[in-house]
Amino acid sequence: MSRKSLRRNPENGLNAKDRMPSRLESLTRAVGTPRSYFRGRTHVESCVPNNILMFRRTTGADLRRAAFELRPHHRFVLIFNLATVGVVRLDSAETELRPGEGLLILPYQFHVFPRTQREEILWLVMTFECDRPAALEPLRGKVFRFGTSIRRRLVSLLQLYGFDDQESVNQILAYEASCLLAQLHALVREPKASPTTVDRRSRQLLDDINGYLRHSRPASISVQDAAKHLNVSESRLRARFRAAFGSSLGSYLRNYRLHMAIERMRDTRLNFTEIASDLGFLDSSTFTRFVRRQTRYTPTEFRRRLIR
Repeated sequence: MSRKSLRRNPENGLNAKDRMPSRLESLTRAVGTPRSYFRGRTHVESCVPNNILMFRRTTGADLRRAAFELRPHHRFVLIFNLATVGVVRLDSAETELRPGEGLLILPYQFHVFPRTQREEILWLVMTFECDRPAALEPLRGKVFRFGTSIRRRLVSLLQLYGFDDQESVNQILAYEASCLLAQLHALVREPKASPTTVDRRSRQLLDDINGYLRHSRPASISVQDAAKHLNVSESRLRARFRAAFGSSLGSYLRNYRLHMAIERMRDTRLNFTEIASDLGFLDSSTFTRFVRRQTRYTPTEFRRRLIR
Protein backbone atom coordinates (compact mmCIF):
# COMPACT_ATOMS: atom_id res chain seq x y z
CA MET A 1 0.00 0.00 0.00
CA SER A 2 1.41 3.35 -1.02
CA ARG A 3 1.96 6.18 1.42
CA LYS A 4 -0.63 8.21 -0.48
CA SER A 5 -3.32 5.53 -0.15
CA LEU A 6 -2.47 5.09 3.53
CA ARG A 7 -3.19 8.72 4.21
CA ARG A 8 -6.56 8.50 2.44
CA ASN A 9 -7.73 5.10 3.72
CA PRO A 10 -11.05 5.65 5.58
CA GLU A 11 -10.13 2.85 7.99
CA ASN A 12 -7.27 4.95 9.24
CA GLY A 13 -9.57 7.90 10.11
CA LEU A 14 -7.61 11.18 9.97
CA ASN A 15 -4.59 11.49 7.65
CA ALA A 16 -1.21 10.76 9.03
CA LYS A 17 -0.47 14.45 9.45
CA ASP A 18 -3.63 15.01 11.49
CA ARG A 19 -2.98 11.95 13.66
CA MET A 20 0.27 13.46 14.92
CA PRO A 21 -0.07 14.83 18.46
CA SER A 22 -1.40 18.40 18.12
CA ARG A 23 -0.87 21.36 20.41
CA LEU A 24 -4.48 21.09 21.53
CA GLU A 25 -4.15 17.43 22.42
CA SER A 26 -0.94 18.03 24.33
CA LEU A 27 -2.43 20.85 26.37
CA THR A 28 -5.59 18.84 27.00
CA ARG A 29 -3.57 15.99 28.46
CA ALA A 30 -1.64 18.42 30.64
CA VAL A 31 -4.62 20.29 32.06
CA GLY A 32 -5.26 17.74 34.81
CA THR A 33 -8.29 17.15 37.04
CA PRO A 34 -9.80 19.93 39.22
CA ARG A 35 -9.82 19.62 42.99
CA SER A 36 -13.38 20.90 43.03
CA TYR A 37 -16.02 20.86 40.31
CA PHE A 38 -17.80 23.89 41.81
CA ARG A 39 -14.99 26.40 42.34
CA GLY A 40 -13.21 27.69 39.26
CA ARG A 41 -11.19 30.71 38.24
CA THR A 42 -13.00 34.03 38.58
CA HIS A 43 -12.26 37.63 37.69
CA VAL A 44 -13.09 41.00 39.13
CA GLU A 45 -15.92 43.03 37.69
CA SER A 46 -15.06 43.81 34.08
CA CYS A 47 -16.29 46.28 31.49
CA VAL A 48 -17.80 45.01 28.24
CA PRO A 49 -17.89 47.94 25.79
CA ASN A 50 -21.06 48.71 23.88
CA ASN A 51 -22.14 51.26 21.27
CA ILE A 52 -18.58 51.27 19.91
CA LEU A 53 -17.35 53.92 17.50
CA MET A 54 -13.92 53.83 15.82
CA PHE A 55 -12.45 56.68 13.81
CA ARG A 56 -9.15 58.39 12.98
CA ARG A 57 -7.64 61.83 13.38
CA THR A 58 -5.15 62.76 10.66
CA THR A 59 -4.42 66.44 11.34
CA GLY A 60 -3.62 68.37 14.48
CA ALA A 61 -6.28 70.95 13.56
CA ASP A 62 -9.06 68.34 13.48
CA LEU A 63 -7.87 66.90 16.78
CA ARG A 64 -7.85 70.29 18.51
CA ARG A 65 -11.12 71.49 17.03
CA ALA A 66 -13.03 68.35 17.95
CA ALA A 67 -11.81 68.40 21.57
CA PHE A 68 -12.09 72.15 22.19
CA GLU A 69 -15.67 72.31 20.92
CA LEU A 70 -16.96 68.97 22.21
CA ARG A 71 -19.39 69.10 25.10
CA PRO A 72 -18.88 66.81 28.11
CA HIS A 73 -20.30 63.36 27.47
CA HIS A 74 -20.80 60.00 29.12
CA ARG A 75 -18.61 57.98 26.74
CA PHE A 76 -15.12 56.55 27.24
CA VAL A 77 -12.47 57.74 24.76
CA LEU A 78 -9.58 55.36 24.05
CA ILE A 79 -6.71 56.85 22.02
CA PHE A 80 -3.82 55.11 20.25
CA ASN A 81 -1.07 57.35 18.85
CA LEU A 82 0.29 55.77 15.66
CA ALA A 83 2.24 58.78 14.39
CA THR A 84 3.38 62.22 15.64
CA VAL A 85 3.98 63.36 19.21
CA GLY A 86 1.10 65.28 20.77
CA VAL A 87 0.26 66.91 24.08
CA VAL A 88 -2.89 65.96 25.97
CA ARG A 89 -4.38 68.04 28.76
CA LEU A 90 -6.42 65.94 31.21
CA ASP A 91 -8.15 67.92 33.94
CA SER A 92 -5.40 70.29 35.12
CA ALA A 93 -2.33 68.34 33.96
CA GLU A 94 -0.58 68.03 30.61
CA THR A 95 1.27 64.97 29.37
CA GLU A 96 3.08 64.04 26.19
CA LEU A 97 1.67 61.21 24.09
CA ARG A 98 4.27 59.65 21.80
CA PRO A 99 3.80 57.22 18.89
CA GLY A 100 3.21 53.75 20.31
CA GLU A 101 1.46 55.19 23.38
CA GLY A 102 -2.17 55.66 24.27
CA LEU A 103 -4.52 56.63 27.06
CA LEU A 104 -8.10 56.24 28.19
CA ILE A 105 -10.25 59.30 28.91
CA LEU A 106 -13.13 58.62 31.28
CA PRO A 107 -16.67 59.99 30.94
CA TYR A 108 -17.03 63.72 31.61
CA GLN A 109 -13.27 64.08 32.11
CA PHE A 110 -11.99 67.43 30.88
CA HIS A 111 -9.60 66.91 27.98
CA VAL A 112 -8.12 68.93 25.14
CA PHE A 113 -5.22 68.44 22.72
CA PRO A 114 -3.49 71.82 22.59
CA ARG A 115 -0.68 70.96 20.20
CA THR A 116 1.08 68.31 18.13
CA GLN A 117 4.68 68.21 16.97
CA ARG A 118 3.60 68.25 13.32
CA GLU A 119 0.29 69.00 11.64
CA GLU A 120 0.11 65.55 10.04
CA ILE A 121 -0.82 62.90 12.60
CA LEU A 122 -2.39 59.44 12.72
CA TRP A 123 -4.32 58.75 15.90
CA LEU A 124 -6.83 55.92 16.23
CA VAL A 125 -9.78 56.68 18.51
CA MET A 126 -12.33 54.25 19.95
CA THR A 127 -15.24 55.61 21.97
CA PHE A 128 -17.72 53.43 23.78
CA GLU A 129 -20.18 53.10 26.64
CA CYS A 130 -19.90 50.73 29.58
CA ASP A 131 -22.38 49.90 32.33
CA ARG A 132 -19.58 49.06 34.80
CA PRO A 133 -17.23 52.05 34.58
CA ALA A 134 -15.57 51.37 37.96
CA ALA A 135 -13.53 48.59 36.33
CA LEU A 136 -11.75 51.20 34.20
CA GLU A 137 -11.11 53.74 36.94
CA PRO A 138 -7.50 52.49 37.45
CA LEU A 139 -6.72 53.67 33.90
CA ARG A 140 -7.73 57.29 34.60
CA GLY A 141 -5.02 59.70 33.51
CA LYS A 142 -2.49 56.90 32.87
CA VAL A 143 -0.43 56.46 29.71
CA PHE A 144 0.22 52.98 28.32
CA ARG A 145 2.75 51.83 25.73
CA PHE A 146 1.43 49.26 23.29
CA GLY A 147 3.37 46.71 21.29
CA THR A 148 2.78 43.84 18.90
CA SER A 149 0.02 42.09 20.85
CA ILE A 150 -2.06 45.26 21.18
CA ARG A 151 -1.50 46.11 17.52
CA ARG A 152 -2.78 42.68 16.52
CA ARG A 153 -5.84 43.22 18.67
CA LEU A 154 -6.44 46.60 17.02
CA VAL A 155 -6.14 45.02 13.56
CA SER A 156 -8.80 42.49 14.56
CA LEU A 157 -11.05 45.25 15.92
CA LEU A 158 -10.72 47.37 12.78
CA GLN A 159 -11.45 44.38 10.54
CA LEU A 160 -14.58 43.57 12.56
CA TYR A 161 -15.62 47.22 12.53
CA GLY A 162 -15.39 47.17 8.75
CA PHE A 163 -17.97 44.39 8.48
CA ASP A 164 -21.70 45.02 8.21
CA ASP A 165 -23.57 46.09 11.33
CA GLN A 166 -24.85 42.66 12.43
CA GLU A 167 -25.57 41.26 15.88
CA SER A 168 -23.10 38.39 15.58
CA VAL A 169 -20.31 40.70 14.41
CA ASN A 170 -21.06 43.27 17.12
CA GLN A 171 -20.92 40.62 19.85
CA ILE A 172 -17.45 39.55 18.70
CA LEU A 173 -16.43 43.21 18.39
CA ALA A 174 -17.48 43.85 22.00
CA TYR A 175 -15.61 40.74 23.16
CA GLU A 176 -12.42 41.82 21.36
CA ALA A 177 -12.72 45.32 22.84
CA SER A 178 -13.17 43.84 26.32
CA CYS A 179 -10.01 41.74 25.87
CA LEU A 180 -8.16 44.86 24.72
CA LEU A 181 -9.14 46.75 27.89
CA ALA A 182 -8.06 43.81 30.04
CA GLN A 183 -4.62 43.90 28.41
CA LEU A 184 -4.21 47.62 29.02
CA HIS A 185 -4.38 47.32 32.80
CA ALA A 186 -0.91 45.78 32.84
CA LEU A 187 0.59 48.46 30.60
CA VAL A 188 -0.30 51.76 32.27
CA ARG A 189 2.28 54.09 33.72
CA GLU A 190 2.17 57.48 35.39
CA PRO A 191 2.22 60.23 32.77
CA LYS A 192 5.23 62.50 32.53
CA ALA A 193 4.91 66.25 32.24
CA SER A 194 5.13 67.46 28.67
CA PRO A 195 8.45 69.02 27.62
CA THR A 196 8.87 72.36 25.96
CA THR A 197 7.34 72.14 22.50
CA VAL A 198 8.24 73.77 19.23
CA ASP A 199 5.25 76.14 19.36
CA ARG A 200 6.26 78.16 22.42
CA ARG A 201 3.81 80.99 21.75
CA SER A 202 0.80 78.63 21.69
CA ARG A 203 1.98 76.93 24.85
CA GLN A 204 2.47 80.25 26.62
CA LEU A 205 -0.98 81.43 25.53
CA LEU A 206 -2.69 78.34 26.95
CA ASP A 207 -0.60 78.57 30.14
CA ASP A 208 -1.68 82.20 30.59
CA ILE A 209 -5.34 81.33 30.06
CA ASN A 210 -5.18 78.38 32.43
CA GLY A 211 -3.47 80.61 35.01
CA TYR A 212 -6.40 82.99 34.70
CA LEU A 213 -8.87 80.11 35.13
CA ARG A 214 -7.17 78.88 38.30
CA HIS A 215 -7.64 82.27 39.96
CA SER A 216 -11.18 83.01 38.75
CA ARG A 217 -14.59 82.01 40.02
CA PRO A 218 -16.38 79.87 37.41
CA ALA A 219 -19.43 82.14 37.24
CA SER A 220 -17.27 85.14 36.28
CA ILE A 221 -15.22 83.36 33.62
CA SER A 222 -15.60 85.06 30.25
CA VAL A 223 -13.51 86.09 27.26
CA GLN A 224 -13.87 89.72 28.31
CA ASP A 225 -12.63 88.99 31.83
CA ALA A 226 -9.76 86.84 30.51
CA ALA A 227 -8.65 89.61 28.16
CA LYS A 228 -8.68 92.11 31.02
CA HIS A 229 -6.69 89.73 33.22
CA LEU A 230 -4.09 89.17 30.46
CA ASN A 231 -3.95 92.87 29.57
CA VAL A 232 -4.85 92.34 25.92
CA SER A 233 -7.85 93.35 23.82
CA GLU A 234 -10.73 90.90 23.61
CA SER A 235 -10.60 90.73 19.80
CA ARG A 236 -6.84 90.15 19.87
CA LEU A 237 -7.17 87.35 22.42
CA ARG A 238 -9.93 85.64 20.42
CA ALA A 239 -7.88 85.84 17.23
CA ARG A 240 -4.71 84.51 18.86
CA PHE A 241 -6.55 81.56 20.39
CA ARG A 242 -8.28 80.59 17.16
CA ALA A 243 -5.05 80.90 15.18
CA ALA A 244 -3.21 78.69 17.69
CA PHE A 245 -5.85 76.01 18.30
CA GLY A 246 -8.38 76.22 15.47
CA SER A 247 -11.29 76.76 17.84
CA SER A 248 -12.99 79.55 19.71
CA LEU A 249 -11.85 80.69 23.13
CA GLY A 250 -15.49 80.94 24.20
CA SER A 251 -16.02 77.21 23.58
CA TYR A 252 -12.93 76.38 25.62
CA LEU A 253 -14.05 78.51 28.57
CA ARG A 254 -17.61 77.12 28.55
CA ASN A 255 -16.22 73.60 28.45
CA TYR A 256 -13.94 74.36 31.42
CA ARG A 257 -16.75 75.89 33.50
CA LEU A 258 -19.06 72.97 32.86
CA HIS A 259 -16.42 70.42 33.87
CA MET A 260 -15.91 72.23 37.16
CA ALA A 261 -19.64 71.99 37.76
CA ILE A 262 -19.65 68.30 36.81
CA GLU A 263 -16.93 67.48 39.33
CA ARG A 264 -19.06 68.98 42.11
CA MET A 265 -22.27 67.32 40.90
CA ARG A 266 -20.59 63.95 41.31
CA ASP A 267 -20.67 64.51 45.07
CA THR A 268 -24.26 63.71 46.01
CA ARG A 269 -23.73 65.19 49.47
CA LEU A 270 -23.79 68.66 47.91
CA ASN A 271 -27.11 70.19 46.92
CA PHE A 272 -27.35 72.48 43.93
CA THR A 273 -27.62 75.63 46.03
CA GLU A 274 -24.27 74.77 47.65
CA ILE A 275 -22.70 73.99 44.27
CA ALA A 276 -24.00 77.24 42.76
CA SER A 277 -22.61 79.24 45.68
CA ASP A 278 -19.26 77.42 45.57
CA LEU A 279 -18.90 78.15 41.85
CA GLY A 280 -19.84 81.80 42.22
CA PHE A 281 -23.27 81.77 40.57
CA LEU A 282 -25.82 84.28 41.87
CA ASP A 283 -28.29 81.56 42.84
CA SER A 284 -29.34 78.00 42.02
CA SER A 285 -31.64 79.24 39.22
CA THR A 286 -28.71 80.83 37.40
CA PHE A 287 -26.72 77.64 37.84
CA THR A 288 -29.65 75.58 36.52
CA ARG A 289 -29.92 77.75 33.40
CA PHE A 290 -26.18 77.41 32.78
CA VAL A 291 -26.21 73.59 33.04
CA ARG A 292 -29.33 73.27 30.90
CA ARG A 293 -27.92 75.60 28.22
CA GLN A 294 -24.71 73.55 28.00
CA THR A 295 -26.10 70.02 28.34
CA ARG A 296 -29.85 70.23 27.56
CA TYR A 297 -30.49 68.66 30.99
CA THR A 298 -31.39 70.13 34.35
CA PRO A 299 -28.81 69.61 37.13
CA THR A 300 -31.06 66.92 38.63
CA GLU A 301 -31.31 65.03 35.34
CA PHE A 302 -27.61 65.43 34.65
CA ARG A 303 -26.62 64.21 38.12
CA ARG A 304 -28.83 61.17 37.60
CA ARG A 305 -26.94 60.39 34.39
CA LEU A 306 -23.60 60.85 36.16
CA ILE A 307 -24.55 58.44 38.92
CA ARG A 308 -25.96 55.90 36.50
